[in-house]
Amino acid sequence: MRAAWYERGGPAREVLSIGEVDAPRPGPGEVLVRLRASGINPGEIKKRADWMGFGIGYPRVIPHSDGAGTIEEVGEGVSSSRVGQRVWVWGAQSGRPFGTAAQYTALPETQAVPLPDGIGFEAGAALGIPARTAHRCVFADGSVSGKVVLVSGGAGTVGGFAVSFAKWGEARVIVTVGSEEQAEVALEAGADHALNYRTDDVATRVWEITGGWVWTASWRSPSGGTWP
Repeated sequence: MRAAWYERGGPAREVLSIGEVDAPRPGPGEVLVRLRASGINPGEIKKRADWMGFGIGYPRVIPHSDGAGTIEEVGEGVSSSRVGQRVWVWGAQSGRPFGTAAQYTALPETQAVPLPDGIGFEAGAALGIPARTAHRCVFADGSVSGKVVLVSGGAGTVGGFAVSFAKWGEARVIVTVGSEEQAEVALEAGADHALNYRTDDVATRVWEITGGWVWTASWRSPSGGTWP
C-alpha cells in the first residue's frame, strides 16, 4: 500500500518518506479500514518533531490518528456485517505505530465509528481529536441547556465544534476571535456573539451580555454566588 512514514523525528521535509509498505492485517477485535481521507492535528506534528525529546517510540511511524473510509476486512470476533461499512476512525496512531496517512489502517473496531451516508469522508476525518475534544469541553460537567458558554478561539476547528455542540445543547454561545473574518465564520456556525479580543474589552462585553453569568471549564459568578 502507499503510505507516508518517518523513522526519526524532525521537520517534515527532512524526515517524511512516501512509498510502498506492507498493508496491515486486522487482529482479533480489529477492523481493516481502506482510508479515503486522513486528518492531521497539532499533536501529530509535535510527535513527528519529537518536541519532548523522548524519541518517536517505534522504528517506523505512519502518522495521523484520525481518518475516514470503509471497512474492508474484519478480525476474529468482529461481525462480518461490518464489511463495507462507511466509518470515521480515531486514535489510529495513539499508542500504535501505524496511523491513517496510508491507504489502509487496522485498529480496534470500537475506534471505527459508523459514518452516515450524508457525511463526506473529509468531514469524517475531522471528527476524531477535534470533535471529541470539543464535546468533552462542553459537556464534561453536564448539561449546558439554558446556560451561556464562552468559547475561546471560536473560529478554529475545535472551537467550531464547540459552538455546534453548545448550540445543540441549547446554550447561548459567546466566542472570542481575532478578526472580522473569524467572527463571520463563528457566527455562521451558530454563535450568538463574537468578540474580537484585539479590539473589544472582552471581560466587559461578556459581563454586559450575560449580566455576570458565564459557563466555562469551571464557573462561578463574579460575585461568588451559585448558578441560578
